[in-house]
Amino acid sequence: MRTLDRKLLRDLHRMWAQLLTISLVIACGVAQLVAFVTCYRSMEISRDAFYDRARFADLFVHLERAPRTLLARIAEVPGIARVEGRVVADFRLDFEGSPDPVLARFVSLDGDPSQRLDALIVSEGRLPEPGSGREAVVSRTFADAHGIHSGDALVAIVNGRKVRLQVVGIGLSPEFIWAPNPRTNFPDAEHFGVVWMDGKALADAMGLSGAFNDALIALNAGARGPEVAASVERLLAPYGGRLVLKRDDQPSNFVIDMKIAQWKSTARFVPIVFLAVAAFLLNLVISRTVHAEREQIATLKALGYSTGSIARHYLLLAVAVSAAGSILGVAFGILEGRAEVKVLTQFFNLPVLLYRLEPSSVAWGAAVSLASGALGAFAAVRRTVRLPPAEAMQPEPPERFQPTILERLGIDRLFGVAGRMVLRDMERHPLRLLLSSLAVALAASLELIGGMAMDSFEAALDVQFRQVQVEDIAVAFDEPRDRQAIRDLGHVPGVRLAEPQRQVAVRLRGRRDQRDVVLEGVEPGSQLRRLRDNQGRPFAVAASGLTLSGPLGAILGVGPGDPVDVEVLEAGARRFSLPVDGFVEDFAGLSGYVDARLLDRKLDERRTSSGAVLSVDPGALADVSRRIEALPAVATFSRPGLDRQQFVEQEADDFRYLYVMLIAIASVITTGMVYNNARIALAVRSRDLATLRILGFTRSEVATVLLGEQAVQLLIGIGAGLALGYQLGVATLRQLPPELFRLAPVLKPSSAVGSAVVVLLVGLASALLVRRQADRLDLIAVLKAHD
Repeated sequence: MRTLDRKLLRDLHRMWAQLLTISLVIACGVAQLVAFVTCYRSMEISRDAFYDRARFADLFVHLERAPRTLLARIAEVPGIARVEGRVVADFRLDFEGSPDPVLARFVSLDGDPSQRLDALIVSEGRLPEPGSGREAVVSRTFADAHGIHSGDALVAIVNGRKVRLQVVGIGLSPEFIWAPNPRTNFPDAEHFGVVWMDGKALADAMGLSGAFNDALIALNAGARGPEVAASVERLLAPYGGRLVLKRDDQPSNFVIDMKIAQWKSTARFVPIVFLAVAAFLLNLVISRTVHAEREQIATLKALGYSTGSIARHYLLLAVAVSAAGSILGVAFGILEGRAEVKVLTQFFNLPVLLYRLEPSSVAWGAAVSLASGALGAFAAVRRTVRLPPAEAMQPEPPERFQPTILERLGIDRLFGVAGRMVLRDMERHPLRLLLSSLAVALAASLELIGGMAMDSFEAALDVQFRQVQVEDIAVAFDEPRDRQAIRDLGHVPGVRLAEPQRQVAVRLRGRRDQRDVVLEGVEPGSQLRRLRDNQGRPFAVAASGLTLSGPLGAILGVGPGDPVDVEVLEAGARRFSLPVDGFVEDFAGLSGYVDARLLDRKLDERRTSSGAVLSVDPGALADVSRRIEALPAVATFSRPGLDRQQFVEQEADDFRYLYVMLIAIASVITTGMVYNNARIALAVRSRDLATLRILGFTRSEVATVLLGEQAVQLLIGIGAGLALGYQLGVATLRQLPPELFRLAPVLKPSSAVGSAVVVLLVGLASALLVRRQADRLDLIAVLKAHD
């Protein structure tokens, strides 16, 4: 083994603790890269394979009712390769003994299964026999949640009648990979599922024989989706056409694309942060090592070792650390990616969603980490190995000392001797103090982001379910009803108060774009629906205009006073224009609000309601739910308290996982920075510290000299990190897709204090490890002069 190779092994053994902390920082960066890249690639590959297998449609049509003869006219539109009509409806399911309402989306199965768009892929059992009106296939996640298997019975409440269905299969289709409950807009397999059954039977039950209310369209290669969609909408207009969605806007596909985009963004940004910190630490360690070995380097050069071989030796030290970090990072990344995929299977219903390790992510992670390590060491090595041997053998010229600014101002007199030494050293090396504090600030900010996400999530839930939706039960009618239906609900035993709700499906057109949304008619003086923004502040709806959610206004390109064209997507298809009165940052979705009396006038209706909200006596909730479920006019009903519980259960795991991961990452960064700084200071200043001990300084005073700068770095870094973390947290929350939900930035004092305490404790623990080493210094050995 060559001499420099043996020296490399000795250096690795001697500095193993310092190099290990740097390797862990590198491992964090590589792990995030591997985990997120392989995770989104796993999702992309699984999704695309399923789309191809099931012939996922390009356009999706939703309407009130149209004759099947219209399908032939739609098929003649240039660019359309295939069109299929079907029937889709939502019905309640009757689960014996279940006090909670369960909703299912029924989808008809028509035509040849081998050619069908959005084909139903059966994972257990079989498809219903053509013409069989009592056979059904249920979605896999719903079946798993309720323990349903082929051969079991299912009872649906169709138009007030109980219909018994036999489950003959468990399956899924590409448009329900992400299947949200219409009440909460989030997956909830216990209370929402998808049921497929024979097309004729479902059409007969809905009174749509010879008609359809939903269609799927496949386009020819090269066809322009927006132009085809516009042509289809013109054909549908006389039939109450509600919506033509492109694949990009299809709810399930939209959420998947959004999630993949988030992973891609994270995979680009997060690893760079960690590898930059690692490069700084490597530069710090190797520059101090090279500084301490000036005479050794000069001797090696005098003995004939080339500058390149000596430089390569120190670069190999950095590369070895980076390689170890890469190996650890790949291992951690695989574990993290597998855990993330396991969480994803709870939300995305794919036939196969397996974790696929992407070799390219491993290669990129290794290459970037090695490059960062080499870059961190290069500058430090270059300065010393270029010195001539005669100059390098001489001790490095001492720094030119002069009174510092603090000394001139007399501030140093406020501190003892040890404190003055710390202040003097920091003021003479401001860049080192700045960069070290910045790394600690990064650690504190990362942890604060996790706490801020939890606080914002909890605050949004409090606003939505305790200040806005204060009702106990929300009811949706099968069709708009007059106010007598509200009075009937108010007379149900146990109901204290019943208030009407009016919601209308509309298409809003602004200056820039259009969107199909639900326009909510707001009842003046409502006690059960108190409109609040996402920070809990009340807002009022004007008597003569629209109030829009902020993201919807931005999409439409309208401002206060601008007219918005309103097209009603229900029977009658009325059109009118309303001015924008104002905007509100509410909790979720794209929303529009209007005074209920104004809406009635525009629709030429006499106080009709599409639903109601109820306040119920304590203890009567279960009995009232059973009575309401039996009413024929009730299409579905929900309990906001239950919706909140389900929402928390589904989202809390993601937020907890994020929080724990950020705590671990912040701890690694803090440990790496504080321990390395303190350990290097001990190595460089051991002779000075031993001299201080002999001169009569106590161990505590020596520890102050050694670790004082690290304490200041921690305090500065934590303070800056809290400010930086808040700004990063706000920016992170703004990245949430506004069409799904919006969180107002909220930070509890306990979260800020907790973030500071964790970083401080980790930093102190790292510093104490170095103090133990300082207390054990062999004073005689350290003070021996070097020959």
